[in-house]
Amino acid sequence: MNAVVAYSSQTEFTKRYAEWIAEDLGCEAVSIDDEKRFDAGAFDVVVFGGWFHAASLVGGKWLRRAREEHPHAKFVAFAVGATPAEWADMVDEAMGREFPSPEFDGMPRFYLRGGFAYERLSMPNKLAMKLFFKMQEKQAATDPRAAEMLEGMRGGFDATDRAAVAPVVACARELACGEGTRV
Repeated sequence: MNAVVAYSSQTEFTKRYAEWIAEDLGCEAVSIDDEKRFDAGAFDVVVFGGWFHAASLVGGKWLRRAREEHPHAKFVAFAVGATPAEWADMVDEAMGREFPSPEFDGMPRFYLRGGFAYERLSMPNKLAMKLFFKMQEKQAATDPRAAEMLEGMRGGFDATDRAAVAPVVACARELACGEGTRV
């Protein structure tokens, strides 16, 4: 299989998933910050991983550009966030916003729960999170999910799960064999 896993990661959760996927596929995981080290067009399958931040997918612009520049390549995407996967309404909303139809129709995409590590954030993101915490405190009084999210983020957590990459890996293998949707 001629594949690569390209990712964006600030606090290592997306990088961990990218490395697990690359290991299972027998290929390399490369940060999109190191884009000059690889050409997405040189691969049959590109697995992209980004992370949700302030209602947007970090790396999403890279994915759009790579798909436009390399229409022959098959792309699979995974997005990592702190929201529990069981909160399907919130996950579906975020995924729909970042992978809108018809632009991303036919491109397989997955949500993987990551974690939260305040100490690994950049200074601007630490400041933004302080504001987020204040907003969540107000919501937490009436919204149990906001209270749960606030509690988890205040203490930090790691919800990455090695087994969660199996569907992403299976999808990439199917695309490599020509069995999946060509994007």
